[in-house]
Amino acid sequence: MGPYAVASIRARTTNPRTGSRLETDIYYPSLDGGLDPRSAPYPALVFAHGFLAMPSMYAGNGQHLASWGYVVAIPDFPDEHVEVRASDVGHLFSFLQAQNTDGSSRFFEQIDTERFGVVGHSLGGLTTLMVAARDARVKAAVALDPVRPPDVWWEGGWDYRAEAPAIDAPLAVIGAPAQRCNLFANYRSMYAAAGSDHRTQYVLVDGSHCDYMDTAITPFIRGCNGVCGRAFSGERLRLSEGYTAAWFNYYLQGDTQSYDYLFGSGMRADARAGNIVPAIDTAPRDLKAETAGHGVHLTWSVYDNPLVSGYHIYRSESEGQFGAQPLASAGRLGTYDDASIVPGRTYYYALASYDPAGQEQSRAFAGPVTIPLQD
Repeated sequence: MGPYAVASIRARTTNPRTGSRLETDIYYPSLDGGLDPRSAPYPALVFAHGFLAMPSMYAGNGQHLASWGYVVAIPDFPDEHVEVRASDVGHLFSFLQAQNTDGSSRFFEQIDTERFGVVGHSLGGLTTLMVAARDARVKAAVALDPVRPPDVWWEGGWDYRAEAPAIDAPLAVIGAPAQRCNLFANYRSMYAAAGSDHRTQYVLVDGSHCDYMDTAITPFIRGCNGVCGRAFSGERLRLSEGYTAAWFNYYLQGDTQSYDYLFGSGMRADARAGNIVPAIDTAPRDLKAETAGHGVHLTWSVYDNPLVSGYHIYRSESEGQFGAQPLASAGRLGTYDDASIVPGRTYYYALASYDPAGQEQSRAFAGPVTIPLQD
């Protein structure tokens, strides 16, 4: 758990587009039962529950996230149609925006409406991906073992091939190995199609589709175990909640200390211990290196995200062998001209974005580029 005490209320709102009457549990950082004003305004999250689940199955998830400084809304979806669910999540963002401007609300001027995130489990993970692809208000997303039912099973499928490339927000998928209840890890194709420049997949080793529900109501867990055929693990739940909170802390709160948990020694320790299998996709996109006159012109796509402070450029005359010190730093630019070259030699380049603490993301590579001899 994080540093804040937590309280909750039940809110009611109706989505005029779908007619859904949304009974919603809202968890928030608390001081004496009211909202703790000391770090307000807080980022806000909408948590989408799984198929035929209910908010009480994720009460601990809401409390855990709120303890890290989030206002967390967990609605009870009255309709399992994926389009209805996605619309209902979007309505809850609008509801939170309205609460932030309502002088009679406990959330009046206490929510940072420029820092919205979405998270969900199972069918709620699919809802998360759909909303992240469609709603520009989403600034970070975490999909917990998301499941896309085949169109032949489900009314209203999602064409992830067409829509997932529109996901721009930093995206984490925290999945389990292939099993019956996650339709044999079909989240992998949705993750691969996602367009975000910062995305990471963490697979829980020996994980169950049930590992994501933080609830004190044990019959829920037993029922999930029985249906899915793999037993729930409290340790894997801890991992799931830890990576979820760290993702939002890093990308919504700018907490650069969370880097270690997500990408640094903490993540590597979990991988060495056999707890997770990570796949980190944060390298800059579209890196090109071309000769230009008597130098080399580098270009790449800049990721417009507060966690990207700039780019480090590395150069080597041996493929894959780059030193610890960069050749140069480019700031938040998408070009660099390397004039300090020797005609007749061949060069390779690497590029990595870095955050406000100077910590690097993964690298992109370009080359070889051979500099012609001067006449």
